Amino acid sequence: MQSLQYATSGTQTIAVWPDSDPSFSLLSSASYDMVLVNDLGQQITTVDLTLQNTPTSVTPRLVFSLNRSELPSYTGNYTITIREAVGLYDLIWGTTDQTWSEIQAKWSDSKYGGLPTTLDTDRAWVSGSDVPSFTQYTSPDETGAYNIYHG
Repeated sequence: MQSLQYATSGTQTIAVWPDSDPSFSLLSSASYDMVLVNDLGQQITTVDLTLQNTPTSVTPRLVFSLNRSELPSYTGNYTITIREAVGLYDLIWGTTDQTWSEIQAKWSDSKYGGLPTTLDTDRAWVSGSDVPSFTQYTSPDETGAYNIYHG
């Protein structure tokens, strides 16, 4: 379970052990994101991730940094999906499933971004901006009393 904290600025670091192997040979052209789905209202938020380490097949742990202002501002439980998308590819005639009418550009300028691969699915607790902050835990006029009974 990840613990995330919303803020108007700053970054946060998370580490995950992926459920599926990332494309280690393509890491330089890969981009990563995290999709957060609120368990209560099913609102979806997508956050860009930046890979901070160089994982290998022996140590596949992924360390990401993220911009805290992109997190949902509402506190609660979320289901998160971390995805890897490999960069744009040049289309090759006869190997693409895109039709000419979908491309609407010069063939030499056409690119295909590939579908993202799910690396990990996890749970997260997000502390949003709707959590009150307490600066005084007791008020000066508390005069409570209690009795202790021994039996």
